[in-house]
Amino acid sequence: MISNLFILTIPQWSIFAAVTVIIYGWVERKKSFELVGLAILALLAVFAGWTIFSGMLVPESFFESTGIVDDEIMLAPDEIPIEGRMLPFYWGITVNGIIAMAAFITEWKDLKISKTLKIITCVIAILMFFGLLSAVSNN
Repeated sequence: MISNLFILTIPQWSIFAAVTVIIYGWVERKKSFELVGLAILALLAVFAGWTIFSGMLVPESFFESTGIVDDEIMLAPDEIPIEGRMLPFYWGITVNGIIAMAAFITEWKDLKISKTLKIITCVIAILMFFGLLSAVSNN
């Protein structure tokens, strides 16, 4: 299992910092700040991918192979451990990081599509932030 510091705090603060820096760079017309914000989201995607593929979001000894499967519901939504509720969030972070990397490259090369990609990236990041809060509040 993974501690709540890594599973909750790092993504929350990273998303908050990245969106804040991107918006500040956009308002002040400072390309370097926008690039830093997009890089934070891309690095967060690398962290999320590493977390998923290393098995850190798999609950320890959650399923028992000795139980008999009846016709009853196996898991109610409130019985799912936090690692299981975080898995879709981490997949979303990974996809958003790929879009952020595309926005980073297009912004660096001064292409017109970079503005659209930045808007999509920020909207998805904000939705992921509030999705994280709702997933955690189900505890």
